Amino acid sequence: MKKFIALLLALCLALGIVSATAEVAGTGDVYFADPDTSMLDQDILNGLPRYKFAFSYYSFTDKLGQQFRLCFDYLCKAFNIEPFFFESGQGDEAVSNLESVLAAGDVDGVIYVGGSQALLSVCEKYKVPFISACGFPSAENEVQGMAANPYYLGGVVDADYWAGTRCLEVLYDAGCRNICFSGLTQGFVKSHDDRAKAMRDFIAAHPDMKLLADSYSIGLAQDDIPTFAASFGGIMDGYVSTASSDAVYSALESEMLTDGSVKYTTVDIASQTGVYFQNGVQLWTCGGQYPTVMVAFAILYNYVHDGVQMIPDKTQPLTRKYLEITSYEDYENYCKYVESDIPPYTAEEISRMMLVFNPDVTYADLEKDAENYSLDDVIKRHEGLIK
Repeated sequence: MKKFIALLLALCLALGIVSATAEVAGTGDVYFADPDTSMLDQDILNGLPRYKFAFSYYSFTDKLGQQFRLCFDYLCKAFNIEPFFFESGQGDEAVSNLESVLAAGDVDGVIYVGGSQALLSVCEKYKVPFISACGFPSAENEVQGMAANPYYLGGVVDADYWAGTRCLEVLYDAGCRNICFSGLTQGFVKSHDDRAKAMRDFIAAHPDMKLLADSYSIGLAQDDIPTFAASFGGIMDGYVSTASSDAVYSALESEMLTDGSVKYTTVDIASQTGVYFQNGVQLWTCGGQYPTVMVAFAILYNYVHDGVQMIPDKTQPLTRKYLEITSYEDYENYCKYVESDIPPYTAEEISRMMLVFNPDVTYADLEKDAENYSLDDVIKRHEGLIK
């Protein structure tokens, strides 16, 4: 039973703790070019000490794990950091995995997708700072306990409640009033819980929109679609899943729901996302969350190098917007500017978040950047860099 639960939790992590599926894909594999540090103060750059930062995620072999690794490695190359990657594991295994890494005594900081009091106890034992990225605990007692730990630097997450709201807003504006919804089993992953809560709140605030049926499973949204089609064929005009996958697209096609009579919104990007925007079935999605790890990197560096904790209230994570996709043109721009050989933040742009290069940077600046982060923002910053 323990192995089964661990498997379920691992699958949940794969499907959503950081808001993505293993099938996230735009133009294929992404390989970032070496960072351009020519615009940085070379005297400062050459004087940076050699730190070692560890990064943990459940797996670095899926698409999102690869993207996390690439972003982290890109910054490590730029700022004289030795990267160390390790798979997180679950429960007691996660604690022992972290302890085995920190026991070597040469790790200066940890970026972790998620976090818990048990993990922080290990960091406190070895006096190593820890920051959560793209994951945050749901339980209030866990949040408070983590925030009280002096080695916790807080969290940097993505706007999942906003994403869930936008899924419903777009359907509503398109005239959809009879909705079916698939979500991840509640209580496993906060990101999906937040999306689902936003959807329920939206429907409660709009009495003319009806939730025909909702279903919660361990990443099996595609299995809901035949049931919804059989029960509400001809009535259902909108469908939402809290994460995209090619299996969902296949199910929509198998049930002949690709004629435009049922509109689809979701979170994340799969290999068929562009096709479904082109055929008018899909109206909205969002992605681009992996640079959240880059911001977490800057916050960790500010503590390790300058002793400054950037996040004033560690019970409240820095929440960053997703990149919104509302059309096939947006999708093409996402593939061009986000899944390019330059990450959504260059080394120079991240340096502006680092006190060693920008002593005037504040948490308010990070909040402003998080609010302004958008597809148009990435295009504006990088249109001269992308060929």
